[in-house]
Amino acid sequence: MRENVRQKNGFTLVELLIVVAIIGILYTVAMPAYTEQMERSRRADIQQVILQHGAVLERIYSRNGGYPDAFNGAVNTDFYSFSYVASDRVPGAAANVDFKNRQFTLTATPKSTSAQKGDRCGALAIKQDGTQSATKGGFAVTNCWE
Repeated sequence: MRENVRQKNGFTLVELLIVVAIIGILYTVAMPAYTEQMERSRRADIQQVILQHGAVLERIYSRNGGYPDAFNGAVNTDFYSFSYVASDRVPGAAANVDFKNRQFTLTATPKSTSAQKGDRCGALAIKQDGTQSATKGGFAVTNCWE
């Protein structure tokens, strides 16, 4: 007696669709968490850079009695661009004399073309007195310098 047994080779379409659905669900759950963690990591990196540059500016102040008019020590990164603004010039200081500023703000702004553009903290800044801030869309953001 011959029995006609058919061997099963491969997967059925339903099994493949179930696997694809499971992968899709895992992706939608895991990807936002991964993206947020990467943004937090890059933010922590740039915070260290800002603090280091702030320390350099403090050394410049202690040597020269003021902050420079321009600071080129902050090199732009793949994810952030830096800006430096010196202010509160010593009264009576000649316009052509450098190192006569009493305040500065050093800001790191996420580049609009980088993966950091969606970071909830936006632009990170530090001032000469150590004040740290974060702004996005013109509004202050809290819990960014933790």
